[in-house]
Amino acid sequence: MEQGTGKNARLGVPAFGKTGTTQDHRDALFVGMAGDLVAGVWVGNDDNAPMHEVTGGGLPAQIWHDFMLAA
Repeated sequence: MEQGTGKNARLGVPAFGKTGTTQDHRDALFVGMAGDLVAGVWVGNDDNAPMHEVTGGGLPAQIWHDFMLAA
């Protein structure tokens, strides 16, 4: 998370993660771990419609970051 698409998930402690975005931006995800906690975030539309420029390193990584800070 020090560089690359997962930068938005950086916590300040050792952490590891993976971003993902499907074709046409229909699904975006971030899965990561810090300490003994593993969590994943998926965002998408339930009608399979594309999202406007949402990628795994954007909104899902930010949601994961906020969750992990609270956890």
